[in-house]
Amino acid sequence: MSPSRLCSYLRSNVNGALRQFPQFSVFLNLTIDINGVDYIPDVCVYPKMSINYAEPDEIRMTDLPVMAVEIVSPTQTIQEVLDTFQNYFQAGIRSCWLLVPQTTTITVYTAPGQGQIFKTGDVVEPVLDIRVPLDQIFA
Repeated sequence: MSPSRLCSYLRSNVNGALRQFPQFSVFLNLTIDINGVDYIPDVCVYPKMSINYAEPDEIRMTDLPVMAVEIVSPTQTIQEVLDTFQNYFQAGIRSCWLLVPQTTTITVYTAPGQGQIFKTGDVVEPVLDIRVPLDQIFA
């Protein structure tokens, strides 16, 4: 599925907002392997990694991120994303963000079915201690 214009724009904004935290490494469209199934979150957040360009590149990550961000696109439903979040949490991902461009909202999930919706102010992620202004993402 091809990313939409809004999804691509928001992916870039989320990347910029999360890169300000030096304790994390942020990746876009990285393939992660969960029990032999490939997933490609819009944004993945890992504990800080060192990058060595001389080492062989990885096509599929088996080490899972601590956080995954999904942006609802015109070709998917919110329920599809929530079903994916269920798989993420079962595999050990600690936090999932759901961005809905049409409502300019972000829901931060810290467990399946346990989400907090942000429409104004700062987006607060309590597990990883992340706080970013919502208007920085929906700029």
